[in-house]
Amino acid sequence: MSADQLAVLCRRLADETDAVRRPSPIRTLAESIAARVRDGVPADDLTDDLDDLEDLLLRAGQAAGLGGTRSFQRLPGAGDGHRVLEVLTCPGRSCDRVERPAAEPILCAVHRAPMTVTRLRP
Repeated sequence: MSADQLAVLCRRLADETDAVRRPSPIRTLAESIAARVRDGVPADDLTDDLDDLEDLLLRAGQAAGLGGTRSFQRLPGAGDGHRVLEVLTCPGRSCDRVERPAAEPILCAVHRAPMTVTRLRP
């Protein structure tokens, strides 16, 4: 895992907007790890430091940490984990008018009918 974590760290250090580049304990530890790798320390010898960096990233809200992806468990009853996105569209499918849903129905002046709720897929 250490080599994989090091690859992610390398990509994150290359991104100037990433959290590991902002002045913080995260950056200090990330630069320390990178310096030791440049000095010839094998990634497997840095496992504890890479795990510490991952913990710092996760605590700072960086959900990917040093992993390529993060999984999640669905909250029972919360659907598939994605927001439901809906728009209102022409009830007769005659035009490409799109409106944001509102508390009150929005009428189509051409068809004289409420606009149709259409669910967008993520």
